[in-house]
Amino acid sequence: MGEKYMQDKQPLISVLMSVKNGLPYVRGTVESILAQTATDWEFVIVDNASTDGSAELIERIARNEPRIRLFRNPADLGHSGGLNRGLAECRGVWVARLDADDIAMPDRFERQLEFLRENSDVKVTSCLALYINTQGETVGKTYSEPATRETFQRYLRENLAFGLLHPGAMVDRELFVKIGGYRAAYDPANDTDLWGRLADAGGVILVQQEYLMKYRVHGGSITSQSFERLRTKYQWARDCMRARRKGLPEPTWEDYVAARRNAPWWKRLNRWRKTNARKFYRQSAQDLISNHTFRAAFEVFLAMLLQPSYAAPRLLGQIHR
Repeated sequence: MGEKYMQDKQPLISVLMSVKNGLPYVRGTVESILAQTATDWEFVIVDNASTDGSAELIERIARNEPRIRLFRNPADLGHSGGLNRGLAECRGVWVARLDADDIAMPDRFERQLEFLRENSDVKVTSCLALYINTQGETVGKTYSEPATRETFQRYLRENLAFGLLHPGAMVDRELFVKIGGYRAAYDPANDTDLWGRLADAGGVILVQQEYLMKYRVHGGSITSQSFERLRTKYQWARDCMRARRKGLPEPTWEDYVAARRNAPWWKRLNRWRKTNARKFYRQSAQDLISNHTFRAAFEVFLAMLLQPSYAAPRLLGQIHR
């Protein structure tokens, strides 16, 4: 029945995951999809040249589950490259994203499909998540907008970048394919670029305010170099979005870097302030996970001092949920 199902019936959901060396967490991730209360799905998994046995583990599970479709890349295509390889294989009405170390709550798909039926104009949704550590213990929770159409319209009006939980997202496949999927040049901020292009293509974006994912946070310090790279790509994606909406060409990476370097000192100072506010806030979460409570509190204080408009709503949102 499984083979005939895969050949003859379009699934409602295509779960899309790219993995490279996903052990020891990938088994739990796959099992969280097998345990979904909504069963009309296919699971498209792209292995990006793993060397730790991830692909072999998934192959063993797939022998008893025809809805799992594994594609193995002989070389690492990168995050966007792996996901685009999988997107080309997706056949569902919706594409549900997932990362190889996270856990979907059993009713994630059921609740998201109900939300989408109740909001037929929404083409992109995501959810909230509980932060878990390497042992799977809950250590916090996420905060994410836009929760209402009014907030979505404000994001468009003010040219704000959307900050959805990427592995909790569900996207209309036709629109996803129409805009060309992910753009690898924006890695590791390819999701920021994606949400902006989806919105520009007419996709209403709303975040369902339910905890439907467990998002794994690994302990350890955020290096200034890695965070600066993420933040710079995020800002480039945002500036490209703003240029598109003005009918202007998107700035190339080279032009964007040159403009950053030649910006007036007060703009560079403001950029430093916002970047470090976000870095301190993120590091506080990792230090909390590592039981460095005093250090985490101090980092939250620094984030609030540098950019209260960023840190305060996130802190309050996590406290009151």
